[in-house]
Amino acid sequence: MKKIILFNLLFCIVVIFVAFNYYNSKSRGAVVFHYVENYMETNYGIERGNIILVENNFRRGMGLFEIEVKDTVTENDYFYEVDIREDYSLIYIRDLSEEHRKNKADQES
Repeated sequence: MKKIILFNLLFCIVVIFVAFNYYNSKSRGAVVFHYVENYMETNYGIERGNIILVENNFRRGMGLFEIEVKDTVTENDYFYEVDIREDYSLIYIRDLSEEHRKNKADQES
């Protein structure tokens, strides 16, 4: 009986831990996309409704998000590196779009 109780307790702890990490990563990704939308609206003049998320990757070792978004009007891709704190406040946004465009042009030639 003690083994069953111990097993159930460990199972519940694992489920809670996995669920917490899953929803925390999803909410952090949504916050990062919100910061990128604000950045694009301010610096490029692109409306929020015209921005769609293509890819959102979390680099675990560095604690950074790499995000790719697309402007639906001009069909341009934009790449960003975003770092946020544990309380979801912004540390920095780095625009990597020009570097990606230069690399793509170098690969095509």
